[in-house]
Amino acid sequence: MVQFPHMFDFWVALAEGLWKKKDSLIPSGGTPEEQSHSIAILHHILDRLIVTAVPEYDHGIDYEPNVTYISASFGLPRDQDRILKLLDLMALTHRVEHSVQLITLVSRPHKYLPLKYKSLIIPLIPRLNARYKQYHATDFPILDTFLRMLVGRYLQDLLGSPSKPPEASVNKVDCRCEDCRRSNWFLQSDAVTEAFEVAQGRRSHIEKELRNLLPSGLTFTTIPRGRRYALQVTKGQETLEAGKWNTRVQKAHTFLATVGTPDELARIMGERYPDVQAALAGTKPYEMGDPVLIAPPSEGAEGAISSAEATTSRAQTGPVVAGVKRKAEDYGDIIDVSSD
Repeated sequence: MVQFPHMFDFWVALAEGLWKKKDSLIPSGGTPEEQSHSIAILHHILDRLIVTAVPEYDHGIDYEPNVTYISASFGLPRDQDRILKLLDLMALTHRVEHSVQLITLVSRPHKYLPLKYKSLIIPLIPRLNARYKQYHATDFPILDTFLRMLVGRYLQDLLGSPSKPPEASVNKVDCRCEDCRRSNWFLQSDAVTEAFEVAQGRRSHIEKELRNLLPSGLTFTTIPRGRRYALQVTKGQETLEAGKWNTRVQKAHTFLATVGTPDELARIMGERYPDVQAALAGTKPYEMGDPVLIAPPSEGAEGAISSAEATTSRAQTGPVVAGVKRKAEDYGDIIDVSSD
């Protein structure tokens, strides 16, 4: 497959333009069958454009283990703007199902998930909440589904349970050498200090990796050990507290407060709200399970797709499954412009 240059803005603008011109693209004088076929083709194209644009929302972010760079990248308003553009497009074209594909990518488990929540997702939430003043009531499920999965990912992968911090919440060095494996053991343990009695080159490597990971969370001291020297690494108070249950649950409460009031959170989480309360109480860890779309209310006439059009389109395009590409033959003569 030919690799195309980054064209996120083009895909989104084209999909938006096609939707806004949809009435002029459907032949008014044709038979019902011809009109139905034209509607189906339009929805084929819209689905493909959106599915192609979604994975491009974070194009250009380099996930290398350099905390300073990653923090700056995650904080770029550009990446938040792309997420909002996609959600606006899904609301405009009434495609709630594609929000699952987007949130699955945005919140996917990652070694930098705590940093991603801090620098990208949490600052994004007030902008998501502001959309409620702009969207039609039938489009709220797009935002609710998005927020519901953000909350679920946080509770499952960053809060965990009192007995054990979740894997994603613990900072770890990427290097897999013996010394760095020992460093990671130290980071995940309750130990306050650890002395690495190794050669100078290995001590320098350990210190470099840990400084990149936690620039201000550790202190380093070279101490004599008989005829040799050792690198003594000491956790700062913030690092010590980070893995404790009380700290994690306090941060979870702070995060949920940015999502909304208890009543708003109950609406967003629906039948999973008791699971949220159990997770915060430490009685039962939260498990996301399979993503579930929040059912939208019945659509009003203004700006909505008629049920006949939607039925025709979905019947011929098939269901949209997050992360799964459709076969080229499903699109007839439409050109597949996505890259593998």
